[in-house]
Amino acid sequence: MDAVPEDLAELVHRAARATAPYPADLATLRRRARLRRRRRTATAVAGLVVLVALTGGAVPLLVGGHRPAAPLAALSPSPSPSLTVPGSPPPTPAPAQRLMLSGDGGTVRPHRGGPEIGLVGGVADELRGDGSVFRHRVPAGWQETVALPDGRLVGLKFTDLMPGVRRTDGPDVAGLSIKLMVLSAEGRVEVSREIRVRGQALRLAGADARYAYLVRDGVGLVSHELTTGREKTLIRVPTKVDGELPFRAADVAAGRVVSVTGPADMTRCQLDVRRLNGGSRLSRLTVAGECAPSVRLSPDGTLVAVPYRRPNGRNLDYRLAILDTATGQRRADQPLGTASPVFGMTGGGTWGAAWVDDTTVRVVWAQLPDPPRKVYSVAELARVLTIGVQ
Repeated sequence: MDAVPEDLAELVHRAARATAPYPADLATLRRRARLRRRRRTATAVAGLVVLVALTGGAVPLLVGGHRPAAPLAALSPSPSPSLTVPGSPPPTPAPAQRLMLSGDGGTVRPHRGGPEIGLVGGVADELRGDGSVFRHRVPAGWQETVALPDGRLVGLKFTDLMPGVRRTDGPDVAGLSIKLMVLSAEGRVEVSREIRVRGQALRLAGADARYAYLVRDGVGLVSHELTTGREKTLIRVPTKVDGELPFRAADVAAGRVVSVTGPADMTRCQLDVRRLNGGSRLSRLTVAGECAPSVRLSPDGTLVAVPYRRPNGRNLDYRLAILDTATGQRRADQPLGTASPVFGMTGGGTWGAAWVDDTTVRVVWAQLPDPPRKVYSVAELARVLTIGVQ
């Protein structure tokens, strides 16, 4: 039994790719350790002098110990509230929408025996307003994160109930659990509910304080009440479109849902904007290029940010268009970057978008360095672009 099951090996590889490398070599670590020891020694001596002065010479027994190094700033927990200094500018308000890094990415080993290279996103990494990246603790098997304004996360948890047993993949696979989960701002599980219907493909399209919006194969878009689990069909789409689930690359806000429709086409990105109540179509929007990930409605539902890409020789040019959801008028169209192929992979792209307010959107761009030397996390290479309407 020396062979490792393929599914277990794949899980191990995924976990390894999702772990961010520590950005320092051994010499740097030792130098930092020496500096910390000196600082602790100086602090201890100063504290001892003060205690001696206060106690009239009675010296308490001091027990020293090693403290763990401070966490990386890019993955630090939420900062504590800072004191307001009189005369200082007011703190920057929090963005209207939280920006989660999302995307599939990929890896490749270009040379036999050489290093694996690629670009992968984290499971639940959030890019905050100050530019730092926070890695949320989520259960194993977590997918499709939606971040609520109150700090909670909504997602799906996939669990293999028959590990090591080979089965045919697909919506009818046996021994699979799909749970809808809600995590509090502190990471506590508030909701954990089985929502899988065997034989029915499933996707999480969005969420708000009351509902999760699910796309169910053969049904359409349904609202799933977080507290009770009751479901209601909002927009019925009984059949797949071009072999894909309806409402792919969807986003929900302000009583509206926007989704990519039609087949993948490098010459046209087509989207439909519909009312959640009744499903009537408000508009059909088009952009001259292929839709890229991270389509996002503004908080008031009047605008939609559409990352898209189009060929430029062997490369792909990425742009962001901002469209009026009622009229289709283009309010902005800005370049984001150019991705070149790297050993058969696309070397860059968009990895999330979120609105700062009703007229300004942030987009994450990440691109492999030249030449790539390892598997990079998006958090290492993320660059944020801010675009407003004209």
